[in-house]
Amino acid sequence: MASPKRVLIAGAGIAGPSLALLLSQNGHKVTIVERAQDIRTTGQQVDVAGKGVNVTRAMGVWDSLLAHTVGDQGIKFIDEKNNTWAGFAADKESGAQSFVKEVEILRGDMAKVLYDATKNETEYIFGNTVTAIDEHASHVTVTFSELSQRDFDVMIAADGLFSKTREIAFGKSVTELRSLNQCTALMTIPWKESDGSWSTWCNFPGGRCVALRPQPNYGRTGAYLAVMTPDSGRIARMSIDEQKAEFTRRFQDAGGEAPRILREMQDNDTVYVQETAQAYAASWHKGRVALLGDAAYCPSPVSGQGTTAAFIGSYILAGCICTHDDVQEALIRYEEQMRPFATQAQKLIPGVPGIANPQTAWGIKLFYTVLWIGNLVMKSGVVGLAGKLFAPLASLWPGSEELKLPLYPAMKTIKRIAP
Repeated sequence: MASPKRVLIAGAGIAGPSLALLLSQNGHKVTIVERAQDIRTTGQQVDVAGKGVNVTRAMGVWDSLLAHTVGDQGIKFIDEKNNTWAGFAADKESGAQSFVKEVEILRGDMAKVLYDATKNETEYIFGNTVTAIDEHASHVTVTFSELSQRDFDVMIAADGLFSKTREIAFGKSVTELRSLNQCTALMTIPWKESDGSWSTWCNFPGGRCVALRPQPNYGRTGAYLAVMTPDSGRIARMSIDEQKAEFTRRFQDAGGEAPRILREMQDNDTVYVQETAQAYAASWHKGRVALLGDAAYCPSPVSGQGTTAAFIGSYILAGCICTHDDVQEALIRYEEQMRPFATQAQKLIPGVPGIANPQTAWGIKLFYTVLWIGNLVMKSGVVGLAGKLFAPLASLWPGSEELKLPLYPAMKTIKRIAP
């Protein structure tokens, strides 16, 4: 078992506190520095599935996450006249791949669960950022924006896709951010009875999509306006007022729920805009500094794997730090063991997200027809036969290859984890 380490984590989202929980449970002294003034309790739905469930059980937060599920029953693909073409219920039991996962929870609730589980054993420094990292043979010296310098044994950058800490430690060239040419405006609006408990997805020509994700347990609905455009990066860098004007311009002729969302968007302080992108880092570690979560291997929101990958990465990194006393050896082993999971998480169905956001009315009708046929097959009782016929295509779906979690006997507080 490794000796206790002083660990600094940049980022208090999902990956950072998950790592902090696992390390503090095993005797390490953890500090988290976060740019925001408090835990960010906003955000739309995220999910946990597959091996991520195993990790959250081992962490001891699974029951708390279950208590915060939003009540989403599945997703319906509709046209602007509210005609349903296909409906897929949430997978609540098997853990198999589905449009709506076994545990759907608001990102803010998940962050709060992790904060509550760590706040007594982890030092949180809010309203601060890392401005410099000086590495020495036995430690790293970290300079903060508002605090004096401090020494740590290991430094972890878990501050997201556009990580500033990653840039300080590794430079700009280590990570390639691959845009998927999609930009999305996300917001929370009041829930209406007509929203029900099923998510809806409605396409419009021009690569546009309007989606609602009801949160009936909270009386709110997550609203999404997404558009395929090579200008996604430019839009994401606009001011919030400019972004609202841009999405109003792009969706002003759309029907269905678009007018309602545009009205609600104007004076809505929950609106945020993100570019759909993936992060590919040539290396996740450098000396005593390592990358975790989206800062290392962001799979993008369209993968449906981001939160699960964050939990798995936190578990593997914690296991390696607990197992190897030499920090650099621990970080090398972390990257070796996590790479296969990250590669799998970043594997998208060819053409995604474009194939789900057709440019023409004809393309939309074809997309809906394919979904209608798939829905019919699933309901017809011939799913088993279809599975055999289309088995060769299974490898196109992310997560099709079964990977086993490493086991770390040195993690004394984890009694049993399903690999």
